[in-house]
Amino acid sequence: MPHTYTNDIVTFYEDTGDGPVVVLIHGHSLDLRMWKYQVAPLVDMGYRVMRYDARGHGRSMVTTSGYTWDNYAFDLAELLDRLNIEKPAAEPLAVEAAHIVGLSMGGAIALKFALDYAERVLSLTLVDSTLPGFTYSEEFGSSIQALGEAVISEGAAAAFERLWLPHPLFDGLRRHPEKFAEAAEMVAGFQAAEYRPEAETPGYAQPDLASRLSEVTARTLVVVGEEDLPDFRLIADVMEANIPGARQAVLAGCGHVPPMEDPAAFNRVLMEFLASPA
Repeated sequence: MPHTYTNDIVTFYEDTGDGPVVVLIHGHSLDLRMWKYQVAPLVDMGYRVMRYDARGHGRSMVTTSGYTWDNYAFDLAELLDRLNIEKPAAEPLAVEAAHIVGLSMGGAIALKFALDYAERVLSLTLVDSTLPGFTYSEEFGSSIQALGEAVISEGAAAAFERLWLPHPLFDGLRRHPEKFAEAAEMVAGFQAAEYRPEAETPGYAQPDLASRLSEVTARTLVVVGEEDLPDFRLIADVMEANIPGARQAVLAGCGHVPPMEDPAAFNRVLMEFLASPA
């Protein structure tokens, strides 16, 4: 699997096919393997598919700090700047623009990238996305706080096995034991370095992307599982209402991870959107 240096870290990625580039950004604690059900169908439709492990995830570098939305977006920008590094020298090194698709945390990365690098986004697909600046329910917020505290007291592996994998976010995947096992394998390798006190960036304030949705200029699809948590269904509604021209697709029978839970339905919605006129 190729790797390259982006924003002073080593980033692992997979690059398959030819044609317009589709970037797939995974969710928190997962890695690029969650998109295994999308690669071949997209390549067959004439797209070049690039999926990568975000910093601290999968086989990308686990740093002690730098886990900010600004860095996540810049990491992707630098990856696109070097994506053709293994292509013939006659080809430009950078991929100037791509279709950007992100799930959950990956959706927030995609959104930040679309705001910071609007000219590089052919389209934007936000799947059961998180939203920095959104006020989450007390129940969801408390569960994330408890997870962070457990990482410090128990270690990442024990905390994520005890509190994360049983979380309702994974209820949809639990109906598919083989796919839940795939997700559990990814989570087992997550080191959760960003939860450590030393990972905090002095003076960094989380951006309020919720208040900037009207600034998104890319053609946008918002996808949400019909059975996802109320917080994420509300986020999808907020995104649809505030991103100019955005449309929402609700996937029946799906929870928080539709690309794995129901690949056929998700792929159909995604590819219809990618192929639709701007």
